[in-house]
Amino acid sequence: MERLLLAADALVTDYSSIMFDYANLDRPIVVHADDWPTYTETRGVYFDLTAEPPGPVARTQGDLTDILRNPDDWSGEAAAKLRHDFRLRFCQYDDGRAAERVVRRVFLGEGEESLPPVLPLDRRTPAPTPQEAIRR
Repeated sequence: MERLLLAADALVTDYSSIMFDYANLDRPIVVHADDWPTYTETRGVYFDLTAEPPGPVARTQGDLTDILRNPDDWSGEAAAKLRHDFRLRFCQYDDGRAAERVVRRVFLGEGEESLPPVLPLDRRTPAPTPQEAIRR
């Protein structure tokens, strides 16, 4: 999956947890939530994805088509704001050293003061999109 995520300019997903991994790349995400009421009733959820999404939410196939036809809808300022807020909520500690901190703290018993500090979101450089990599 890592290679696919790195190769994609955007992610269209339903309720897959892959959105949390993809959000770390700070690239556009579109949520297709066509069966949200049924899904929440039968599966249960931890938060309302339609109220706090990582990008625009399509409730129908027509909505999804309309969003994807207009790049500003899925990659414009409003989508970037949703993604930013989602990343602040869910990606704060995913800086590439989270597993190291867990191992050192839990398994090796090191104190928090000796662990590598979390790199703030605004200081991280996500992998370039395929288009950006080609331009380089």
